[in-house]
Amino acid sequence: MATSRISIDHPDLTPALGPLDDAQQARITELLEGADAQMTEAHEHLTAQGSSWKTEGVVLTTELSGQASIDILVEESSGKITFEAQLRPRNYFPSEEAMWTPGRPPMIMATDGWDVDGGVSVRFKTRVANRPYTIQEQVVELEEQRYENALEATEAFASLCQRLAQLAQSREATVEAWKPDLA
Repeated sequence: MATSRISIDHPDLTPALGPLDDAQQARITELLEGADAQMTEAHEHLTAQGSSWKTEGVVLTTELSGQASIDILVEESSGKITFEAQLRPRNYFPSEEAMWTPGRPPMIMATDGWDVDGGVSVRFKTRVANRPYTIQEQVVELEEQRYENALEATEAFASLCQRLAQLAQSREATVEAWKPDLA
């Protein structure tokens, strides 16, 4: 897996978004850099609360399989709380028959539809049937939506990043503040 930070590395977005004209490229880059700035601010806010957080910013992720996506992940250093969003081509998760395996050529990403989703997850220990158990729960789901053009998909991704940044600043950066009520 290779990642390139969009605001710093300015990677070619063709693997995830397909061919773009100059105007589309400029607008999409502007949206992604804005999303990166918002999530960087959220990361700084979380870190200022005293805990350790990590992020690579908004990145283009490419896999050996040919899968490509635009991602953001802001994660508490031990993985207990995560804020994430993804923009991916519609065939990112292929059927079993189309699944890539080593030795085959890389998959070609479809550039006629994109899915965008995200959320906030928390991982915590609890007791289930009187035994200790670790639960990972998505406490905020930013529901998956399908878009028919790359600009609309990028606008939706940037909007999700804005929502995630607001969420990150809405509560204390602790598991207790984000943990769902399991009563």
